[in-house]
Amino acid sequence: IVYMERATVQRACLERYRRVGAHQYRGHRLEVLDDGAAGWAVRIWGPDPAAGQETMLRNKAPKGLSALIAEAKRQVDRRLDGSTLPG
Repeated sequence: IVYMERATVQRACLERYRRVGAHQYRGHRLEVLDDGAAGWAVRIWGPDPAAGQETMLRNKAPKGLSALIAEAKRQVDRRLDGSTLPG
């Protein structure tokens, strides 16, 4: 899973990804994107999109979408519960 900064997220989404679905989780929007190759991306939008709380997760596993959505939900949980990212 790769973490990307906001400006990089915006450029990457415009250039290469196709939106294929969206989920709501704890007030956050999880946007599912097909990368056009063998992988997926999930863009996480905070409750207030204008606040700039946007994160993108991606992988290169053709069958890795469920794992990516699960990781996106863990990220939202950490945001809301006050935990920090591991590492």
